[in-house]
Amino acid sequence: MSEGVEAVLYDGVSSRPIEARVSVREPNALVVEHGNERFTWPLEHTGLQWERTRDTLRISFGEFPRRVLIVRDPLFIRSFVLRMRYTGRQGVYDRLLGVARSGPVLFFLGVAVLLVASYVWLLPWAAEGVAMLMPRSVDQQLGAAAWGTMAPTLDEDTARSRTLQRFGDALQLSPDHPLTFHVVRDDQVNAFALPGGHIVVFTGILERMDRPEELAALLAHEGTHVQERHSTRMLMRQLASYVFLSLIIGDASAIAAVVAEHADNVRNLSYSRGLETDADRHGMERMHARGVDPEGMVGLLKLLQEEAVDLPAAMEFLSSHPLTEDRIAEAEDQAQRLGPVAAARPPLNTLFTALKQERP
Repeated sequence: MSEGVEAVLYDGVSSRPIEARVSVREPNALVVEHGNERFTWPLEHTGLQWERTRDTLRISFGEFPRRVLIVRDPLFIRSFVLRMRYTGRQGVYDRLLGVARSGPVLFFLGVAVLLVASYVWLLPWAAEGVAMLMPRSVDQQLGAAAWGTMAPTLDEDTARSRTLQRFGDALQLSPDHPLTFHVVRDDQVNAFALPGGHIVVFTGILERMDRPEELAALLAHEGTHVQERHSTRMLMRQLASYVFLSLIIGDASAIAAVVAEHADNVRNLSYSRGLETDADRHGMERMHARGVDPEGMVGLLKLLQEEAVDLPAAMEFLSSHPLTEDRIAEAEDQAQRLGPVAAARPPLNTLFTALKQERP
């Protein structure tokens, strides 16, 4: 093997690198030699693929086993790239270089558009994926940070909160998170769940309910957002840039500080239609398992729909929990599929009456 340049060959059978030499001694073909073996790779063969960086050329050939050749000789790389350019087969690196040279403004504009698109769409998606990999203890840490910041700004009715806590405890809605329920004096028709377990119900929505099943449905819906980590996923998506900055600098605990600083964002988390339907479905399943008529979810959704007509400006719940005719129809179908309840019903009537009667 006196001719050609040094290369490293991977034969596709083992992961062991093999010393080889490569040259272009035949028209439009590579000649690869190692030991006593010699074989030819036609440059125009569809099975030959190649890519290069600034100082490395990677050539692969064949089906099975697919052999790979690594070359680092700069003169050979330059010669090979020129040959392949004449065949019309450029690698990604060279195509990008060509675009940059022919139109630098367009090239950098394209890069900028790609970066913006990644920031707007890819980063939130990746942040949501990261949320699902974190231990559930992080959910509770994030929720506690958010609640600690927003609690002083809310007018909590502690007596009704204690009653609501007993009501919610009777439903056993989240096996993986201890749920803490709060009643807040506010005319908003609203409720929200924080990661890890804090669930806030405004008097504006509570006082419009007529049946305990409707309140059970609301708590089951919000409890599902906690149990299925919907709140955490949406929070991480909303604060994606801050979250990834915290992770990059190696200070994961800083995420809780970010959440506390942006508590208003947490309070107004918006859920997709898919997550809302998921919360309805799982919530109804938990209601049914506890002996509560899942038709309560249908009643709640219809109540909210009717209230939205009369009080559109006060329906903060629907701004973050989108309501559609399809969602109501799906809830009706789910209630029919679940059928009559078999479990013993928890004592909700008395607690619901107390909630309705208690005043500041």
